Amino acid sequence: MAIALSAASACSILPRPQTKGAVATREFSSTVLLHGKALELHILAPPIPAAARVVVLYGSGDGGWFGAAVDMFHRIGAAGYFAVGFSSRAFLKIERPRGALVNAAQLASEYEEILVQARAALGIDSTYVAVLTGWSRGAAFSVLAGSEPSLHEPILGVIAIGLAEGEDLRLSATDDDSDDGPTSPAIRRWPFDTYARIARLGPVPCAVIQATHDNYLPAPRARELFGPDTPVRRFYAVEARNHRFSGGQAAFDAAFLDAMHWVVAQPDRLPGAGVS
Repeated sequence: MAIALSAASACSILPRPQTKGAVATREFSSTVLLHGKALELHILAPPIPAAARVVVLYGSGDGGWFGAAVDMFHRIGAAGYFAVGFSSRAFLKIERPRGALVNAAQLASEYEEILVQARAALGIDSTYVAVLTGWSRGAAFSVLAGSEPSLHEPILGVIAIGLAEGEDLRLSATDDDSDDGPTSPAIRRWPFDTYARIARLGPVPCAVIQATHDNYLPAPRARELFGPDTPVRRFYAVEARNHRFSGGQAAFDAAFLDAMHWVVAQPDRLPGAGVS
């Protein structure tokens, strides 16, 4: 069963509205060098963080840094979290040594490099623990990187938004996350089963947020793949028309905020820090 959000519970986790004269969230860009190639990072720095020592790493969908992907990223900053985002498309276009394709271990290593540069740009230290999140392809990245044994970064949790059945870590000319039409009925064989990889997260909390009418993977089918909720697993079915959560904006916002609150409030996941 998907977690139901009452109006009262949703409102209790919404960030406090800014008062007149309050300092707005600062937004700026930085770059990280991956294999000698620059990847642009989009960074949000709230004046008063919603949680102590937390930084959120967000990957966009296939199409890149525009539209719904950017809107979702801005919601993280509006909720009061330090956040760093990047274009999944730009990430996959980076040339790797000897033309090698990205694999899960390499993805995890490059996530570590991104986090190091993001903390430096924000002026925070390594005690700030990461929540990995993203939409569509970025959601798959967060699950794969977080579940990879080679990842040395401590991970507070994973929040996957619009998670597809699988990922191949390859760039296709047709990838655009436009969600304007039905997907192909052909069965695709994926090198990485994203829902199976969730089990490899072990005790790391993981939430999946899925639209009921997602063109790629509707919430009812995603729930079957995800399985039942547990103390460290939560599934959110959001009534919405498509992969971008059209028609379900308020419900999506409430689900995402609830997932973030749940992750940062997990006992023993963030020693010495609590939710402010």
